[in-house]
Amino acid sequence: MKYFLVMCISLGLLLQNFSKSLIVMQFQAQQSYIAKVLCENRSKPEMHCNGKCYLKKKLDRDTRQEKSSNMGKERFEVMFVNAIPTLQLDAPDEMLQHSSFYCNPLIVSPVYSIFHPPQPQVC
Repeated sequence: MKYFLVMCISLGLLLQNFSKSLIVMQFQAQQSYIAKVLCENRSKPEMHCNGKCYLKKKLDRDTRQEKSSNMGKERFEVMFVNAIPTLQLDAPDEMLQHSSFYCNPLIVSPVYSIFHPPQPQVC
């Protein structure tokens, strides 16, 4: 039952969005009948209307129905607002602990016992 309801709602939304396309497809499928029976200009073959007047009427009626159904709907404008505060990585001054120590700035020579270039291996 739930699947059937979802399919009906989806189909209704699709038909509403593609109503003009459906009208044109219906016209193309029944164009010969519309040209012979429903066309207003069927008595004037020199106009070569072929039922296009009927198609225009149907499309105008659909447009009016869309406008009248949209009149009661409110439209909302959506804008992006960056409301998330930025992350402050610096600690406040009250929380900082100042510590200092003395370090001898005079290093006479680098320590070669730890850092040395790689030696080539001879086989």
